Amino acid sequence: MRQIDLIKLYSLKRCLVIDDMPDVRVAISGMLRVFGVEKIDVVANGEQAIEACNNTQYQLVLCDYNLGAGRDGQQVLEELRYRNRLNNTSIFVMITAESSREMVLGALEYQPDDYVTKPITSALLRLRLDRVMIRHQELYSIKQALDEKDYVAAEQRCQNRLDDNTNFRGACLQIQAEMNLRLFNFKRAEKIYTGVLTERPVLWAKLGLGKTQVAKKEYDKAEKNLKEVITMDSRVVEAHDLLADAYLGAGDPFKAQQAMQEAANVSPKSVMRQRRLAALAKSNEDNEACLEASRRVIKTARNSCYETADDYFNLARELTDLSDANNTEKYNKETFEVLQRLERRPYFDVSADIQTNSLKSRVLLHQKKPGEAAVCLNKAKKLYEEKKDEVKPAVGLDVAQSLIASGNKDAADELLHHLVEKFSGNDALIAKVDAMSDTPKSKEGRQKVTDMTKSGIDYYEKNQFSEAIKTFKDAIAIFPGHVGLNLNLVQSIVDECKKNGKQSKFESICRKSLVRIANLSPDNSQYARYQYLIKQVDELF
Repeated sequence: MRQIDLIKLYSLKRCLVIDDMPDVRVAISGMLRVFGVEKIDVVANGEQAIEACNNTQYQLVLCDYNLGAGRDGQQVLEELRYRNRLNNTSIFVMITAESSREMVLGALEYQPDDYVTKPITSALLRLRLDRVMIRHQELYSIKQALDEKDYVAAEQRCQNRLDDNTNFRGACLQIQAEMNLRLFNFKRAEKIYTGVLTERPVLWAKLGLGKTQVAKKEYDKAEKNLKEVITMDSRVVEAHDLLADAYLGAGDPFKAQQAMQEAANVSPKSVMRQRRLAALAKSNEDNEACLEASRRVIKTARNSCYETADDYFNLARELTDLSDANNTEKYNKETFEVLQRLERRPYFDVSADIQTNSLKSRVLLHQKKPGEAAVCLNKAKKLYEEKKDEVKPAVGLDVAQSLIASGNKDAADELLHHLVEKFSGNDALIAKVDAMSDTPKSKEGRQKVTDMTKSGIDYYEKNQFSEAIKTFKDAIAIFPGHVGLNLNLVQSIVDECKKNGKQSKFESICRKSLVRIANLSPDNSQYARYQYLIKQVDELF
């Protein structure tokens, strides 16, 4: 492309320069004017950048990574992508003096069109921007189709450019394969990726092939390809994500957690990745990993578009649950600190106030302060009764959990029954209600408990204690608060140890089960059995 044509292209672009240093804004603006850009806006921080992009559609954005207090350049880019304020037909260039691996990989994950390190000269910036502009113009019609979410048109326009022997053949093939994936044309996508790989071992093609195989549920093949990608370059974070998907599809959540941990190590600034790691660790009962990931979520989400009150509550619940099991003061202290930080966030509302007081009441019970706990719980109950038709169901779950912890099981049951009736079509909520209850509230939950209990008892009566233990553990993973399941698990472990000798790994499992049902009332028909099994476990371990 001739220089005169490039100047014309620059003249058509409305540009936004984002930098917290006034002299840098002036310098970059001056360079852009020399290149031919006529319309240039400048802002000093991330908040101003988001506001500017909400009001104006920019075709060229140059953003510094370090923007002082508030959002950084990565968070600006991710929010513009998240809110669809940066079209595919726009160009985003990240500029920074920062060179840490964490920053670079985090920024590149949101796919800026280029990444330029300081110090910047006019010649360097022109070289990089010219190259981006030429490529961008060649792919412009394809990107228009992407903006319109017309994936069929985007795929066809890629083919047209390939038929014209474009200089950007690799980019066209990559987009074309991705369009076929989005259109569920897995066979066509796989053909493109394998075709590229027969020519040379291109990283994006091998990654795409692994992604296609995950979509086709060919998990063994996907694992092989994705591990090869990681061997070629362990920094390809999407390969770790997809490997976790493959392991989950194959029914191995523990390997999935390991893959997500690697992904989080590669790109620790990703909020969504840390959340997923925390969820996997929680489902695998890996308390330490869940706790660490939950802490990272709050740290990385601050000032980003992904920041929510739920992240604070997830961490506070995890800390409170650990305190339930260990009665550790450090967890109580951290819970209060987390909730106090949330109270200072601008989105703290009545729902958050209810949940905060509910969780505080549980912590105060751990600290042997029943009077203060009652004050917090009463405030939560009063607010919830006033707003229960407006707040999300998770708020009611937290209140119910705190009522259970305080020994007010009847009030908790009434609240949970209300949630089941009001949200009868919400399967995820019903599952959570069933998991909290000593007996499931839903018909489906009761039937599932009955079936799993029968299966476990069948093994137990045949003295197949290992199989009984596994069955009851699987059931408790779904219904952790069920009294009968927890007692059956402890009973099976006790008899397994009596038969085959004490095994230290079983102690923590027994203790956790007994803690889960520690609020069992003396009036409960299972109470005598609960007391008996406590003595049995103490004698064993």
